[in-house]
Amino acid sequence: MRVFRDKESLAANPDLWETIDKALRNSRYFILLASPEAAASPWVTREVEYWRTEREQGTFLIALTDGEIVWNDTAGDFDWTRTTALPPTLRGWFSAEPLWVDLSWARDEPELSLRHSRFRFDIATLAAAVHGKAKEELDSEDVRRYRITTWVRRGVAVALTVLLVAVLGLGTRTILQQQETIELGRQALSRAVAAKSEQIGDSDPELSRLLALAAWRVGGAAEAEAAVYQAAARAGVGRIAIDGSVEAVAFSPDGKRLVTGGRDGARVWDTATRRQIGGTIAGSQGVVQTVQFSPEGKTLLTAGQAPSSGEEPFALLWEAGTGDQLVRPAPGAQVASPRLIGNASISAAFSPDGKNLVLGDPDHGVTLWDVTTEKVLHSVSTPQVDPFDRNAVRPSVAFHPNGSQFAAIGSDGAVRFWDTVSGSQVGDPLPAHPGDTASLVGPVIVFSPDGAVFATGGTDGTIRFWDATTRQPIGAPLTGHTRPDRTSLAQSLAFSSDGRTLAAGSEDGTVRLWDVRTRNLVGTPLSGHTRPVTSVAFSPDGRTLASGARDGTARLWNVAGHLQLARPAIEHSGMLYALAFSPDGKTLATGGDNGETVGNHGSMEACSHNGWGVCYVDGGTVAMIGGGQTVQFYRPPGTRLPPSGPPRTLVLWDVARREAVTALPTADRTPVLTLAFSQDGKTLASGGVQTDERKGTIVWDHANRAPRNDPLTDGLALTRAVAFSPDGQVVVTAGLRLDSKPTEVTFWNSGNHVRLGAVEAGKSVYTVAFSPDGSILATGNDQGEVRLWDTGTRQQIGEGLKGHIGPVGTLTFSPDGKQLASAGEDGVIRLWDVPTAQPAGEPMVGHSGAVYSVAFHPDGRTLASGGGDASVRLWNVKARKQVSASHLGHRQPVRAVAFSPDGKTVASAGEDAVVRFWETSAIDHVPEALCQTAQRTLTQSEWQRHLPGVAFTDVCQAR
Repeated sequence: MRVFRDKESLAANPDLWETIDKALRNSRYFILLASPEAAASPWVTREVEYWRTEREQGTFLIALTDGEIVWNDTAGDFDWTRTTALPPTLRGWFSAEPLWVDLSWARDEPELSLRHSRFRFDIATLAAAVHGKAKEELDSEDVRRYRITTWVRRGVAVALTVLLVAVLGLGTRTILQQQETIELGRQALSRAVAAKSEQIGDSDPELSRLLALAAWRVGGAAEAEAAVYQAAARAGVGRIAIDGSVEAVAFSPDGKRLVTGGRDGARVWDTATRRQIGGTIAGSQGVVQTVQFSPEGKTLLTAGQAPSSGEEPFALLWEAGTGDQLVRPAPGAQVASPRLIGNASISAAFSPDGKNLVLGDPDHGVTLWDVTTEKVLHSVSTPQVDPFDRNAVRPSVAFHPNGSQFAAIGSDGAVRFWDTVSGSQVGDPLPAHPGDTASLVGPVIVFSPDGAVFATGGTDGTIRFWDATTRQPIGAPLTGHTRPDRTSLAQSLAFSSDGRTLAAGSEDGTVRLWDVRTRNLVGTPLSGHTRPVTSVAFSPDGRTLASGARDGTARLWNVAGHLQLARPAIEHSGMLYALAFSPDGKTLATGGDNGETVGNHGSMEACSHNGWGVCYVDGGTVAMIGGGQTVQFYRPPGTRLPPSGPPRTLVLWDVARREAVTALPTADRTPVLTLAFSQDGKTLASGGVQTDERKGTIVWDHANRAPRNDPLTDGLALTRAVAFSPDGQVVVTAGLRLDSKPTEVTFWNSGNHVRLGAVEAGKSVYTVAFSPDGSILATGNDQGEVRLWDTGTRQQIGEGLKGHIGPVGTLTFSPDGKQLASAGEDGVIRLWDVPTAQPAGEPMVGHSGAVYSVAFHPDGRTLASGGGDASVRLWNVKARKQVSASHLGHRQPVRAVAFSPDGKTVASAGEDAVVRFWETSAIDHVPEALCQTAQRTLTQSEWQRHLPGVAFTDVCQAR
């Protein structure tokens, strides 16, 4: 008998059904391993339908492995109210009960053996039907074991046994029995749902996260695992759907509540659960276009556009806890004949102490109110080109953070300031943007929390920063926000709580974050809204951003990653080439140059080193070493440059405080290029440019912060790599010689610095790495070759691993030692199977330049990389897929990346002299993180829509 087994014969490809169809056509019997899982599988249903159409009933056999099968003699069919293990497509096919055996009792390995009498009896039942022989003949007392063994040799019983064992836990199936097909179907479905999650992205962040988790739960395809990590890394947290447009958003001072304003009034939401608190506020007053909590959080302000053309714009104060109305400051209280412009609206802002309120509307200009007495303190005006223009816009108003002044910007594009006490205008109007009388909504102004800077957004689509003291512009206008037509919405602006970042809502439905200091765009725009963004607001801790838009949604974004881009954690004196965490995670060592080489002399252009070369100052003279094609100087080579203080090429930092602990005395100004801690954390090794052959790699006592012995002098001009063996007894150094002698990778006793031996691994060695057990040393050289060495014999293991083009600059073993990651000049990350010394899957490609550093997460599932394109990226090892945004916080190439020992942080160091920390804690507990962020699970209707034919599972409760 020939049995088709899809484990060997069936591949997961687009022609899967064609393969199955061919196998079914060539089969004489169909044995269905019945279970609720099989009953729900669309693949099983399709195959059963084929057999029902093309074959006789007598060739269809059933082996029950789980669930129930109940036959109803009266109805002449299965009892479908109680049968759970059969697909519904079998309904009505049999007029008499078909042959089936119950194998659901067999669960353990002894029960799945032909030595087990009951199992052997059931197998004989099926074998008798297939071979057309009496079971007694096959299973008589005298010859049963012999005959069964004979059938095993012929393939019948073996095939059935293997198939049954597979269903009951050992993992192999045949095409006739469907279980492999079920698994392939689940894998295909898993990939499809993962793709859907990625497609949805931040347009519906909750559903995207839950679908990624469902894809992982249902099939566990590599793509699904990658989708889970991608979902966890996305900025979108959740969305709040509201009837009509969302015109305004604001956080309470404690960050626990979010208020939204729109056409149906104002609503207060719990920011954690995104559920509404209480009823709608100001629902009958009109379109709420401004919302704000008072500084102490007890009062809520709503203001906006009147519902009809015969009424005033409104501003209302409410008790924030109860929603009871407190007072209505009438914008036109001191205007003899108030006019209402059809599209008029009102803007408002509390003073920093909450005692005053400034209102701005196109009818009555700007009014300052005393909140306690409900009296108007000052009423000033802003010019309108045509006061009767029905398109007149509201002036945007804001208080200076110290409360001494309030400001407004009107449709003429000018900013005006008034003294809070006297009401007198302070200085001349500041022409910030061109005037525009055609926009429905005017420009906007916002102060930084410290009051040093204010930002304005104009109807011309630009954003400008201004010095609040001198009122002079800071840099050129920021562009990048679109303006499809002249009647579309103006931008909305908000500063982060530390004043370093500005968020801007755009007419294209995106939110952009800007670095206030550099005036550069931070990260990629936040995309999810489908219509213009009307309002943005930061939470008090700055980690969450809220946005409201005309698409009827308010969205919450986790912008912690974006803010990291604008907040360097550590700033070095010069370019950085290396970093290393101490094993306890409390200390970070950084290595670089002293700032003389580039940072203090004409930025990066002072010495342009291509790739792996190093520019530095040698005794006040600019020099270069270690390769590169072009060197450019503002000053000719040999020009002496002034020293810039004591060397700071090797610095130890307190990770928690992000403060320098000490700069180790390297005694010269040459760059430190490589660093490594011993596993016990007691020793630190550093290497770099060696201008004196008597100098070399320094081994430091971490506690005393002093060299333990004389340097390891190995004749290298450039020590590019240093590594400790896992037991800390051996330290290895490698690099480049400038003489004619071969370059060696040298083994040293880390205690007494005695040379133990060496190997020749290429003309120039760029990187070394020990396997976790210390038995293997990997080296990467300038010829694109990775070599593996037995550390006991110091002999090469097999042939070199080839595949890279150009230098291999970084190597790292996975925590279990089974895989080795390599990367270098060609920008490709490759994984190698260590036992076989063969490539492990496809390479990972994404960087647009060289990859200078790679590091495994402690759990081995994620890989971090840093490259010449100034990006830091995270990769899912199983799927070989990038699972994070390309972190573009650095302005120059990223030379080193490292995971903290607890895996919650990636540190990166770059030529821009900055160390940045990236949170990765979510990848440790991804399912929990996704469900916590989504604040719900998939509904059954969502499950059936996206995972048809699969039994419903609560993705947040599974496993």
